[in-house]
Amino acid sequence: MNKEDEKFMSDLQRHINAQNFETKEELEKFLDSLIGQDIPTMSKDKLTLKEQAQDLVFEAYELTPQNGRKKIEIALALDINCIEAYEYLGIIEQNAIIANVFFERGVSIGRKIFGGDFLEKNKGHFWGIHETRPFMRCMQQYAECQYTMDNKKESVAIYEEMIELNPNDNQGVRDQLLLYLIELNEDKKFKKYAKAYEDDFMAFPLFNRALFAFKTEGETKNSNKLLEKALAQNKHVAKRLLLKKQIGEIAEYYGIGDENEANYYASYAQEVWASIEGALDWLKKHNKDK
Repeated sequence: MNKEDEKFMSDLQRHINAQNFETKEELEKFLDSLIGQDIPTMSKDKLTLKEQAQDLVFEAYELTPQNGRKKIEIALALDINCIEAYEYLGIIEQNAIIANVFFERGVSIGRKIFGGDFLEKNKGHFWGIHETRPFMRCMQQYAECQYTMDNKKESVAIYEEMIELNPNDNQGVRDQLLLYLIELNEDKKFKKYAKAYEDDFMAFPLFNRALFAFKTEGETKNSNKLLEKALAQNKHVAKRLLLKKQIGEIAEYYGIGDENEANYYASYAQEVWASIEGALDWLKKHNKDK
């Protein structure tokens, strides 16, 4: 979901909250009335300080980083616990260590706000609740920063927490989680999550399964079969994994079996494959698209 869609959902949620619907039917009737209509932005005098801060963050994304930071300063003056503001600061920050501080702050605030009774009531559905999404996005970014800084166990722990909060895993963090569990020799956990998402069919899970089989079994009928299945799904991945240089810029979107999907997987998996003795030779041996 892009920021324009998020703004739409935010405005919609505010209008729903302002109606004080007493029945589900009233809510459905209201939503039906909005079909094909633009959701008007509520006037500033009707917004809480928290909501005003959130709107300033949406505005910041439309500006240069320099001007965006000015909006964020005002947002945090209105609401020091604005998770969206820390998410923004982390995203525009070039230094991973500094970005990590911002994302960690967003995660810390989220755990405080969405803990206790809220957590007990909503655990398992965190992505389905609009207000918790900035927290979940900060968690994902924080986990990536932790891995980049070689805090791999902490990264895995965050991904596991995210899946506990949202087993449906709309953010797709299970792919990185499974890859890093291979790297950390967490075989039991790998099998647990691989089974939970056994229907996944994209390049990331297929190549992860093949790599895990090779690492734990060696070159066997089973590992070869899994690798052939992965190579059939995306013929470009092998070439990317066998490159001597790191993958460059990654496209925002990719399709099943295309080069962008291969780049996406390899950008995470190159070093893991290279760290497992014999894995790249095994891949090269079975790669037919040379």
